[in-house]
Amino acid sequence: MEITRLDAAAHENNGLTVVSGQAGVGKSALAVWWAHRMKDRFPDGQLYTDLRGYHTLPPQPPEEALHSFLLALNSPMDDLRGHLDAMSARFRSLLHGRRVLIVADNARNAEQVVPLLPGTPECCVVVTSRSDLNSLAATHGAGQVPLRPLPQRDAVELFSRVSGQTKTQQVATLISQCGRLPLTVRIVAQQSQGPEDIAALIEDLTDPDERLAVLTSADEETGMRLVLSWSYNGLTPEKAHAFRLLALHAGPDFSHASAAALLGVRTGTALRLLRALKSDNLLDEVSDRRFRFHDLIRDYARERVLAEEPEAVRDAAIRRELRFYLRCCDSVDRVLAPQRRHVPLDEDDGLPQPLPVFGFDDHTSALAWCDAEMVSLAAAVDQAMQRRMHDMAWKIPIALIYYFVVRHHHAYRHDLSAIALRAARLSHNTWAEIWAEICLGGATGEVGRHTEAATHFTNALNLSRRTGDRHWETIARYNLAWTLRVAGRYEEAYVQQQEALRQHTGEGNQRSQAISLNELATISLILGRPQRALEHLMAALPLCREAEDLLTEAAVLHQLGAASSRLEDRTAAMDWYGQAVAVRRRADDRPGLAESLVELGRLRIESNLDVAREALGEALKIMELLQDPRTEEVRSLLSSLL
Repeated sequence: MEITRLDAAAHENNGLTVVSGQAGVGKSALAVWWAHRMKDRFPDGQLYTDLRGYHTLPPQPPEEALHSFLLALNSPMDDLRGHLDAMSARFRSLLHGRRVLIVADNARNAEQVVPLLPGTPECCVVVTSRSDLNSLAATHGAGQVPLRPLPQRDAVELFSRVSGQTKTQQVATLISQCGRLPLTVRIVAQQSQGPEDIAALIEDLTDPDERLAVLTSADEETGMRLVLSWSYNGLTPEKAHAFRLLALHAGPDFSHASAAALLGVRTGTALRLLRALKSDNLLDEVSDRRFRFHDLIRDYARERVLAEEPEAVRDAAIRRELRFYLRCCDSVDRVLAPQRRHVPLDEDDGLPQPLPVFGFDDHTSALAWCDAEMVSLAAAVDQAMQRRMHDMAWKIPIALIYYFVVRHHHAYRHDLSAIALRAARLSHNTWAEIWAEICLGGATGEVGRHTEAATHFTNALNLSRRTGDRHWETIARYNLAWTLRVAGRYEEAYVQQQEALRQHTGEGNQRSQAISLNELATISLILGRPQRALEHLMAALPLCREAEDLLTEAAVLHQLGAASSRLEDRTAAMDWYGQAVAVRRRADDRPGLAESLVELGRLRIESNLDVAREALGEALKIMELLQDPRTEEVRSLLSSLL
């Protein structure tokens, strides 16, 4: 594709094209190869200069490049030396009417290039740079040919050609580890004399701290650390500082807002710096206002931040980003479960202002933010533990619990709850420890580890009794009752849940009352008491609506459908299931939505076949996406209706 775009540049873009990309991606090799390929199209010659924009030597001034060009064109220089405008004018005059290809390699900025432009459509100029040189596009209509790392197949082919080694899965693994850059592929190819060398390189490249050292030629004249240093040394102090601190981000990519927190600047300033680093091909913009490092560039940035930033500066940057994440997670929690107890926040968290509004308009926007940030959030919690920022390591997971529930993220829920419990204990915060025990109990119980869940809930109950905290004692009792129910001990569970309801009522906690009433209804249905279940549910419905708890409201509505169906009131059951569908859409609860659609579809088969097919069809799509184990059952039911 790049060759096609360069071919087009010979006819378009005012004969000017910029080939840009990160260090080691093969810009110079492509430009020189293409120039040789196009020698017949430019019969009057080719001119080449290395502008040394990224080099140990100072960048080449345009006067020096023009001097060499004019000498190559047999032009006298005595009257022009040191006069840039005059040299540039003579250069353009000499090229008038000629068909010449000019390769300006390794440009630092547009100022190096503009005096070298011939100003005649018969000529063509190809500029290579680690910067996008966007100003050339704006002022001179330059075309852009951005280079990316090689496709895996091409990188393996290059490795095999240089090393003489057979293409194997081991080779493919090695290529992936070295970033698929032509430079690094050639370096590891030259170090690979056989399978043993390849295996050793794979092991060495597994360690991010060693990767740049491994990706260096035997004579140390070339290597990723060296070529990246040329890019880094040319950054302004502001950009270099940002480049270093961004390496402290724990996840694979980051938003401009989290970068602003990390850098301690306003979001507008952060976005400007991120876009500038992107223009220098030191960052990629993976989506609108979301960025990432190439792995090897990130390795280099980590080296620089450890070498150049004091530990206190690094810790302050990490803590700013963790506080930003905590504020956002807390806002998500307040949307998903407004009346739930929320983690405490620092009133003065030291974050730069203004950052984006931390509130979210609805469930959809709150869940979408978490979906985009989840991998980075998990990495940030690990980072908080490593940096001994234990308050952040327990608060962020607990603030995310209801997100995990909605999205059925069982693994995240368990792993981060376990970290929260360790962090709470290391903080010597009994209140946080109780909360984390309950969260971890819920996570283990959700995946069927009921004995383990009961242990965590019992620990929470004992701790809350020891501290005299009635709120947590009640929550722990409710969860123990839930564990008894899922373990099949229904009568015991009913008694324990009644006691929990009594305590919730005494506290005036509407949301918790609704949850306990819904649990009592679930047990009643299991025990064959649908009328009692209906009574519990009708008492729960206004409470969860008053608490603005959409998840509990949807669960209650769904259970009302089940109770009405058991009481053979099909009309009421369809209405309740329909309401559950509507609320679960608002909450963006996809697993729950599928469940309610299935039950609604079953009931509609006899009264309205088209509506039944529509409901079951939508449920099937959701279940296929979520890989729900009941997918085949719903598919068979839907097929029987066609």
